[in-house]
Amino acid sequence: MSLIELEASLRKYYGLLTLLSVFLGFIFPQISVLSPYVPFLLAILVFSMVIEHDLSDFKIIIKHPKSVFSLVTSNFILYPIIGILFAYFTLSSPDIYTGIILLCFAPSPVIAALWTEMSGGDGTIPLTTSLFSMLLCIGIYPIVLYFMGLTSLNLSVDIFKLLALSIFVPAIIALLLRDKENKYIPLKRKFKVLSAFVALFIIIIAIANLSSKILPNEWNIVILLTILAVILLIAGFAYGYFLSRFFKVQKKNRAAFLYTSSMRDGIIPLSVSITYFSYFSTLAPTILLIVMPFLVTIIYQLIKE
Repeated sequence: MSLIELEASLRKYYGLLTLLSVFLGFIFPQISVLSPYVPFLLAILVFSMVIEHDLSDFKIIIKHPKSVFSLVTSNFILYPIIGILFAYFTLSSPDIYTGIILLCFAPSPVIAALWTEMSGGDGTIPLTTSLFSMLLCIGIYPIVLYFMGLTSLNLSVDIFKLLALSIFVPAIIALLLRDKENKYIPLKRKFKVLSAFVALFIIIIAIANLSSKILPNEWNIVILLTILAVILLIAGFAYGYFLSRFFKVQKKNRAAFLYTSSMRDGIIPLSVSITYFSYFSTLAPTILLIVMPFLVTIIYQLIKE
């Protein structure tokens, strides 16, 4: 199979491959031993995604600031409000609450661009918004966790360092290399395939970490967090739908608004929770990684039809 055919297959079956990754994580819990390496895998993922693009791709922030910033609000306003209210009325564990906060302040995932393009839309808006919100979360995560009393000042600084090393540094290196060296342009397809497989492997590790540690009496927590994930995703889809109508965006961009406002990057909060917090804090982002492919696939089929 050629690289072009492999990339096409990944695009076509990425939803199915995500669900397969979830299944593999459940049946091979021993893979959880790789959990400490998730931040390193995140750095590889960010580098391989960013090097596909150059600085000119981010001009959309200047050309369409309302679209980008209005979509970012679902990251740092809509989801946090829903998550905090849900946690306040249903859960009391500080560790689980920390995981919910990490999830609700997570940026949009770059994979939203892939789903947008699969739905016949333009992936520029979700890509730009995702990378922009990803860089914002480097500073927002430590500040939010500290002022909510979930971390000490020293721990917040450590989290900032982790995110800077796993997100900011690889992103800047990738942009500089791409801007200086045209030789990376022909490798664009290889990096796209690499990023897809790294993301799938991180999902396998996350699910393996869950299945290896969860106890029978803890499934009620999983059910509650599953309900939260569904509520968040549906709220995000609704926000994106009405936002696209409010701005009267072109038809090719409507799918971008749907996916970008609803989907969340579960890998970044998972990296933070695995590195600095207890197992319970990993539940919320892990469950999102399980639930999100199902709902996104349903939306994709509705858009397709």
